[in-house]
Amino acid sequence: MSMETYVLSDRRLASVEAWQEAIDLAGLPLRMSQATPFSELQGALPVVLERRPTAFECDHCDAKELMAELSEVAFDRPWTFALAFRWGADVYAGASAYAAAAAYALATDGVILDCEEAKLISPERAIEISRELAQSEALIHEAVRRVIELYQNKSQP
Repeated sequence: MSMETYVLSDRRLASVEAWQEAIDLAGLPLRMSQATPFSELQGALPVVLERRPTAFECDHCDAKELMAELSEVAFDRPWTFALAFRWGADVYAGASAYAAAAAYALATDGVILDCEEAKLISPERAIEISRELAQSEALIHEAVRRVIELYQNKSQP
């Protein structure tokens, strides 16, 4: 299962370097690979979130087509550009994608379409989601550890 979100805007950033500046300005612990020029982004984008390497997919999309396909979403107006963010089960990839989307939206005066909620969300909400996802992995590991411990205790004579 993959998740996705989009940033819709009327302008694009000139480079991944400019995007990284927006990330830094927002105070987010994310470092993006600058190996691929921004205009050529298509597919996996390696990043590091809080010293942890991960990646999410990032693609340029046609904003008009996207809005037409998602007629159930209340877009506040027509947008010129759309940037897609996709990831799988890696919570750090999801946290990274939300953080990157938030910074991109802030830098371009854009909006974020959260496909999970099927609505537009603020960059501030995307940052909250990013932080919640990053923190959830520790909780998941602890829950798994407890289940394994419980199972091991029950299987011993």
